[in-house]
Amino acid sequence: MAFYPFTAAEQAYPRNQWYVAAWSHEVGEAPLMRTIADERIILYRQRSGSVAAVSALCPHRQMPLETAEIVNDQIVCPYHGAAFGSDGVCTHLPFQKHVPAGMNLKSFHVVEHAPFVWLWVGSEETPDLNRLPSARCLQPETGRTLLFGLKTFHVRARSQIVLENLFDQSHISFTHPLTLGQRCAANGPTRPSEIIDEENYLAFLRLSPPKTTDEALHALFPALSAQMRIRSRSELFGVGLVISAGSEIIACDEEGEPTSSVGDLVFFHAITPETEHSTHYFAGIMRNFALNDQDISNSYAERNDQVVSEDIRILEAIEPHLAEAEARREPNFVTDAAAVRVRRRIEALMGNTPARCV
Repeated sequence: MAFYPFTAAEQAYPRNQWYVAAWSHEVGEAPLMRTIADERIILYRQRSGSVAAVSALCPHRQMPLETAEIVNDQIVCPYHGAAFGSDGVCTHLPFQKHVPAGMNLKSFHVVEHAPFVWLWVGSEETPDLNRLPSARCLQPETGRTLLFGLKTFHVRARSQIVLENLFDQSHISFTHPLTLGQRCAANGPTRPSEIIDEENYLAFLRLSPPKTTDEALHALFPALSAQMRIRSRSELFGVGLVISAGSEIIACDEEGEPTSSVGDLVFFHAITPETEHSTHYFAGIMRNFALNDQDISNSYAERNDQVVSEDIRILEAIEPHLAEAEARREPNFVTDAAAVRVRRRIEALMGNTPARCV
């Protein structure tokens, strides 16, 4: 039987892909142990500033290396003193010159594009840099954009349902009624005005109807006109980086036609499989207005933490019941179109089935 929610794939997530392994600020000179795609991995920063990643268990007696000391970029096992280079090769044993076969650690390819450290998860020896998500919009510009509210969550649920949840608009009224508000048929989920489907990138774009600008928005955006619109976007970069609520405030003329952008607020999420049934969830926020207002930062960050926690509660309640579930027999709603499109795209990357539009 296929691995839910897929109809043909017998695996939980695509390999030969780049996944976020950590925030840049998490990786320092001390080892950071993290399980990614069922691999226990040690991440650490070398004297040059670059990040190294190797397997987290010493081949001799399987000692975990998360408490190892890093000496001159060498990992020294705290059990018997074996030393390993950043390439995983065993370079020194305290009591013998000969290094037995099988004493090397596995090394992993990493690329750091702040705020993330990306790790190549796959069997191919040479990573495909074309699959590295191009999310330059998340790299802050000093004095122009602010990156804040960075958090790491652990989810006891498979990564694909965590990913799809970020493209599901119809759950908001029922999962997040207090944090995000309730919607009715008149202001509920809308069909995207545009879909961009490219290699390594998928986006659903929406433009709200014109509406009168309220006093609170006028206070926050003095240049905002009497009428405004909101341009929102949900974007998938690669297989696990999502901008789930990119909201751009647009000034309009008297006819309601867009004239200029006055502010942009982005909630982004990196979804990385830990095991077949658990997930690392990295969440953050970026904005280009009121950069010095700490109260706004605190408010957005607190609400985002609540929203993510509400989602996790639902996803962890679902996970135990998925062992026997079959996606082929599962009904879908009209509002599931974006999430199902993401699902089919991911499944196609695993080589099991062609991508199909819905």
